[in-house]
Amino acid sequence: MRTQIMDSLVIRARRDADALGQLYERHYDRLFCYCMRRLYVREVAEDVTATVFLQVARHMPTFAGTTEQDFRYWLYAIATNEINTLVRVAKRREQLLDAVRQERLAMEAMGTGDDRGLHRLDWPVLYEAILQLNPRHQAVVVLRYWEGLEHRAIAEVLGCRPVTVRVILMRALGKLRKYLGATAT
Repeated sequence: MRTQIMDSLVIRARRDADALGQLYERHYDRLFCYCMRRLYVREVAEDVTATVFLQVARHMPTFAGTTEQDFRYWLYAIATNEINTLVRVAKRREQLLDAVRQERLAMEAMGTGDDRGLHRLDWPVLYEAILQLNPRHQAVVVLRYWEGLEHRAIAEVLGCRPVTVRVILMRALGKLRKYLGATAT
């Protein structure tokens, strides 16, 4: 029943600003978290999230989806395209890497850099490793492991086949292992 209510909300949102506002409220936090996990800089993630919802508001009347799941995948697709555009710009990429390196140095200065256990993940190192991946690989890793999307859903977001997602994920994880193994020594 709840799914039907949310699906009807998506259909109503094409012409009803209140319904669109409800979708915004329902999906803002999740989309912002996705942007943060891809960009690592709060201000940039906030800008991208705002841009995504502006595009949604502009294009909602022509949105072909009929379910909340369709809407969510559409949000991720728009966000992924926006993020990839930002990451392609070399200056932005360097700023992101510098921010991650500064956080890593700050953690090391506080004495947390040497305290590596299996139960404690070194987030700055992981973020830096993910930033070494190309934008498409970053999107697949974040959508799979942080957003919890299945291969089929990721394929829908990225406009490819599920088998392609599996191949990209396998390659990305191999690159992450290689990079993280090199930084551990």
